[in-house]
Amino acid sequence: MKKNTNSRFKMLKTTILLLWVLAWVSVLGGLLIAIIWLAFPGVISQVGMASPYDSAWMSALVVLIGGVLYGIVFFAAAELLQVFLSMEENLKKLRELLDKK
Repeated sequence: MKKNTNSRFKMLKTTILLLWVLAWVSVLGGLLIAIIWLAFPGVISQVGMASPYDSAWMSALVVLIGGVLYGIVFFAAAELLQVFLSMEENLKKLRELLDKK
C-alpha cells in the first residue's frame, strides 16, 4: 500500500516552513532594530542593550548584517531540506522506472 506523497515527511515539511519563517523574522527583525537604532539611539540603551560601538550607525550596521547572515543560514537550511526531499522523490521515480524494465 502506497502512502500519499502529501502525507509523507510531514515533520520535515513543517521544519522547512519553520526555517523559512525564522529566516524572514531574522532579516526583518534585524532591519527593524537597525532602523530603530538609527532613528532613536537612546531607546536601545533604555531597554538595557549596551552598544559595543560609540556610534549608532555602526551598531545598526552590525545588527543589520547579523540579521541578514542569520537569515541566509536559515534560508540555506530550508533549501537543503527541500533538496533532500526532492532527491528522495526523484530516486523513488527512478527506482519505479528501473523496476518496469
